Amino acid sequence: MTGRGFLLAALLLAAPAQAHRLDEYLQAATIAVAPGGVELHLRLTPGAEVADTVIAGIDRDGDGALSRAEWAEYATQVQRDLSLAADGQPLPLRLTAARFAEVGAVKAGEAVIELDFTTDLPPANGPRILTFENRHRDGIAVYMVNALIPRDPSVHILGQHRSPDQSSWRLDFTTEAPGN
Repeated sequence: MTGRGFLLAALLLAAPAQAHRLDEYLQAATIAVAPGGVELHLRLTPGAEVADTVIAGIDRDGDGALSRAEWAEYATQVQRDLSLAADGQPLPLRLTAARFAEVGAVKAGEAVIELDFTTDLPPANGPRILTFENRHRDGIAVYMVNALIPRDPSVHILGQHRSPDQSSWRLDFTTEAPGN
């Protein structure tokens, strides 16, 4: 390889990759369990080829702009498509934060929509089961879900179990009262 060819190859390899989602609606959930509650962080990334479909579901008045009211309604729609339960008992999710993207970024496949939810976790000691299901836009969605390492030493993760498409997830964990 000539010096010029080597330099060109080095520059090309050193350039950062700018990959964007294309034909999927990636929905990545991380779940944090604490003795008194659960935090759910959901990152939604529409690919460029499905962006118009996603936008049409948000832009209720069809004006091509996404208003605060439309984004709020969309967050509520996503919330309805999620379910969380502890030991078989449904847990009501509360939306605590939402970060939305510009229409241009959504269309380019560069947007990340972030929704944060919390819920109370009824107290109990010993083995527990937390289940999560995401049914939002299942025709175009690709799901990912993962538990975060607990910050509280009284919570111990025993295992995670996912459906093949990761739309359903179960966390086996234990909690112990202080001093046990």
